[in-house]
Amino acid sequence: MNKHIEKAMSIRNENPMVSNCAQTILRAYAEELGITGDMAAKLSSNLGGGMKCGLTCGAITRGLMVLGALGVENPYVINQFRRRIADNHNGMTDCVDLLKANAQKGGIKKVHCDGMIREAIELIDELVESNEG
Repeated sequence: MNKHIEKAMSIRNENPMVSNCAQTILRAYAEELGITGDMAAKLSSNLGGGMKCGLTCGAITRGLMVLGALGVENPYVINQFRRRIADNHNGMTDCVDLLKANAQKGGIKKVHCDGMIREAIELIDELVESNEG
């Protein structure tokens, strides 16, 4: 399994679970970005839940930040990140819409959010790798 996903799922399975989607993603990359897990959690605290108001999913906004921190700034690549996630979710990127669609299918919120985290991390790592090549 992907080392970032392993780290993220370890964070999400902490008891009690205290990290939102945005915090989880930045914490999974914290060491290689030269920051502590605590600092990563603080930097991301207000982005979970779609900036705490249902807007763009924290896994997406934090994914964009991690890409920038890892040196991926090409507008085409950045748009590809957002577009590919939207395409996987019927064009939706807002937390409120994603969670509503998940609930309508009988989904469990944590399972859905963990899936968004996995999806964002897989795409981050893919785009970083292709950007290096």
